[in-house]
Amino acid sequence: MLDNPSKNIWEIESQFKCPIVGAMLTVEKHKQILKKCGYDVNKMKPYEFHQQLMSRLHGRNNVSVKVNNFIRSQAAKHMKKIDGLEEKQIRILWKEQLENGHAGPMMYAIIAHKSTGSELLQDIYGEIHMQAHANMKEIFNVRKKGLIMNEALAMEKKKVISKNQKIKILMDAKKADARKNSLLEAENRSLVQLVSRIKNTQEKVNHGKSLSSHEQKIADLNAKLLSSENQLRIKERGKRALQIQLFESKDENRFLKEGFQALSENFASLPPLNCTEGSNCSDCFGESCPQYQLCAKRVFMIGGITKMKSFYKDIVENAGGKFDYHDGYLKNGHTNLEARVKRCDVVLCPVNCNSHNACLKVKKFCNRYQKPLKFLGSSSLSAVSRAIFLPQDRSGIGLDTQSVQPSH
Repeated sequence: MLDNPSKNIWEIESQFKCPIVGAMLTVEKHKQILKKCGYDVNKMKPYEFHQQLMSRLHGRNNVSVKVNNFIRSQAAKHMKKIDGLEEKQIRILWKEQLENGHAGPMMYAIIAHKSTGSELLQDIYGEIHMQAHANMKEIFNVRKKGLIMNEALAMEKKKVISKNQKIKILMDAKKADARKNSLLEAENRSLVQLVSRIKNTQEKVNHGKSLSSHEQKIADLNAKLLSSENQLRIKERGKRALQIQLFESKDENRFLKEGFQALSENFASLPPLNCTEGSNCSDCFGESCPQYQLCAKRVFMIGGITKMKSFYKDIVENAGGKFDYHDGYLKNGHTNLEARVKRCDVVLCPVNCNSHNACLKVKKFCNRYQKPLKFLGSSSLSAVSRAIFLPQDRSGIGLDTQSVQPSH
């Protein structure tokens, strides 16, 4: 035991015990202590761990001693640090620990110290209580964002399935055309052989006999052969067109799969938030909605992959915004581009799939009309998703001018 003049957990005022235990003991630690003390933890739920442990902290017993030993070992250096300090210095240390998210050990050290004043104890209790409320609101917002991301991912998966079905249809059509081509080629070879036999027969016919009927047959066969060759060429052109379409579909499908994988990884990387034991969540409305950051905002995107326009639009509109798009080709001047920049709220500009002239023009117009401009290093779904769902700050739409510049 430490020599500091501090209280044991069962000697601390009851209103402080739950905050201390909740801040310093994980659910797994609850379970370990109860199991060592002979409790059948396999039949208990997580909140029952906390209930059983808290019920034994009103006096000295095997459970309270194990909890006390663990808490004091975690808070030992803080207990030494505050021993002999004035209240003003202790408050400074408390604020530092509260801000960096490691308030549990310092909270116990201050509350357990026998010379801590009532005003400081009251302030600590109030700050911890309000922090718990703030965590509940943040947890709710994260869960709402998770639901939106899951719905968007499910929608994109359906589109991938549809693309795969179309590819299968194209593959079946390609196989059917190959079979038809094989039949035509066999028929063509047969006609060539027939023409060759007729020519040989014609040479053996006496010069005095009329050859008009044979000549007509040869002419008809030649015409049929020419028609077959034309049909074969048409089929070959159709076959090449189907192959090009198939390759484009495969490439687009690969791009979509990579985008969906990146979306999943972005969602999985969302940082967890601390949750106090027994917290409950309820529905939110108004400004607490996670889509509020794009509500009624017009997002103008210039460049990117034109075929992906519908997917870019889904991401923005699922987040509550309005979407406008320009492919980046300035064939008809920039009057229309300037008008779009002027009426939008923010501009997205992928630099890896865009014209250099378009990047320069849109930057000029954004400066002229004071519009936020964000250069994206990639035109992928994940890059656009990060710009929408992982904003730089919470004050507005969350999009600001980045360091990425258009390549020369």
